[in-house]
Amino acid sequence: MRPKFVIVILAVVLALLALLFWRRPAQPSLSTESSEQQIENSGIPMTNADITLPSKSSAASAALPSGTNFTVVESPLHKQLQTPEGFQQYVEGKNAPIEFYGIILDQDSNVLTGAIIKSVIRHWTAPVVFQMGSKEIPVERTSDKDGRFEISGETGDGFDIVSIQKDSYELEPGQRSFGVVDGSFDNPVIFKMWRTNIHEKLITGNTSFDIVPDGRPYFISLTEDTISESGTGDLKVWIQYTNQIVHGQLYDWSAEIEVINGGLSERSLGSAMYEAPTSGYEPTYQSRQQIEGGQRGSTGEHQFYILLKKGQEYAQMSIGLYAPFNNQTPGLIRLSYTINPSGSRILH
Repeated sequence: MRPKFVIVILAVVLALLALLFWRRPAQPSLSTESSEQQIENSGIPMTNADITLPSKSSAASAALPSGTNFTVVESPLHKQLQTPEGFQQYVEGKNAPIEFYGIILDQDSNVLTGAIIKSVIRHWTAPVVFQMGSKEIPVERTSDKDGRFEISGETGDGFDIVSIQKDSYELEPGQRSFGVVDGSFDNPVIFKMWRTNIHEKLITGNTSFDIVPDGRPYFISLTEDTISESGTGDLKVWIQYTNQIVHGQLYDWSAEIEVINGGLSERSLGSAMYEAPTSGYEPTYQSRQQIEGGQRGSTGEHQFYILLKKGQEYAQMSIGLYAPFNNQTPGLIRLSYTINPSGSRILH
């Protein structure tokens, strides 16, 4: 009888345990993906709130029951944007008082009076509740007897100079967009204008030359628009690169531009080059690099003022050296230039 009694007791215990586990709710999966999906389904915009998610490695999180709500901590900005007054305050906060000082000079650095400056200020608005837009505020000024003008008395997050006009003058290219504060009374932003009745007789050219990039020098005459491997000219140019390559292997690549009996002075690409400087010239420009076999080596395009013929002439030049250029052209020199043969520094 005793063995049968034990068997009956064990059967009852097992039945109770089975019933207990059958009634226990399933534990939810707490992967990052499912948590984010629950937040997304709740309608909470994740871009406007900081979401605090439980860590997957947390022992406590592993035992959370079904239906657990995650905590959403709203940032101060998110709370501010929930009311019309707060949204309006946020939009207006993007605007600040404009304070700008400028001065108008001619090509000889003399002040210009009576130049008309037209500009537009970007001002942020909220034309509809919870909708942000902007409008342009036109502002017009005239340079005073000292060539100065000031833009102030308006708010926004920046402004553009649309035009600066004066009879018989044209504006030199340059920066036209500014922030809320720029320049000062003691250090105003300079805008230079050039007389349109200046008629300099200039020599211009835009050309390219095929070369062999094995280090041999080439002589370029800008006034005659020619290139040769001997003789004289205005520039001496060479590129050194091997023509026996293995794809993927590194090779030395070098190039040099020398101004014969003169020098060059580099400027940022795209700069307005209206008047050459009197000093600051170097005799050569050099480039040293390594490239993989099969890739193109290049100096990129560079812009220079040039002093020619021992200072008798001034010029400006844009030039780039390439090797290899393509399958048919092992090396290439590409350049454009403007020369003033009169000795004047004006290149416009």
